[in-house]
Amino acid sequence: MTSGNRLQHSPYIHETICIVANGSSILKTPKGPRIDEFGVVGRINNYRVRGFENFVGSKTNVWFNGANQNLKSPEQQAESTVVLIPSSILNRKGEAIDNRICRRLKVKSKDYYTLVSKEEILSFEQKVGSQRLTTGTKSILWAIGRFREVYIHGFDFFIDSKTHYNDPPLTKWLITKGLIKKAEKHDMRREKEYITTLLDQGIIRKLD
Repeated sequence: MTSGNRLQHSPYIHETICIVANGSSILKTPKGPRIDEFGVVGRINNYRVRGFENFVGSKTNVWFNGANQNLKSPEQQAESTVVLIPSSILNRKGEAIDNRICRRLKVKSKDYYTLVSKEEILSFEQKVGSQRLTTGTKSILWAIGRFREVYIHGFDFFIDSKTHYNDPPLTKWLITKGLIKKAEKHDMRREKEYITTLLDQGIIRKLD
């Protein structure tokens, strides 16, 4: 794994990024080749590429994650790793947060990732009006200040679909039946409304 700081040390603005989320809607249209045309492709948490290339593309430049308990190491290492953790957890853990991140990312030191500051995370939460944003929404807001154009794809917000495209069949069935609950800590409708506003204003774009 390479250093997580490569993007941070680049000039202020990059050209374009496509952030590929994990919603099941991503399997409706094969956009893999289109995604791979972007100079920077970002993926979220427990993404999977192998076996889904026709729909999600094959390249990964940025891995956005929340260093959560169920995080899995990606099969394809990204050039940069950006960690986005709620401000309340950053407040509570203080400097000890790096030990937890290293353990969950299975890396040796904080040189392997970029932890987004508590101040920036707090600004994201205030903009949306929610204290517990999903990693996906935080990744969009992180990218807006660093790229000229931000494209998004596969964001279902656990509303348009409850499952991830790469969930095993049994897991999808359990989620559909309500036996596994998803995103209960998040205000998904508020997040979707906020992202829809950004789309309407042309601040971000959906992948066509």
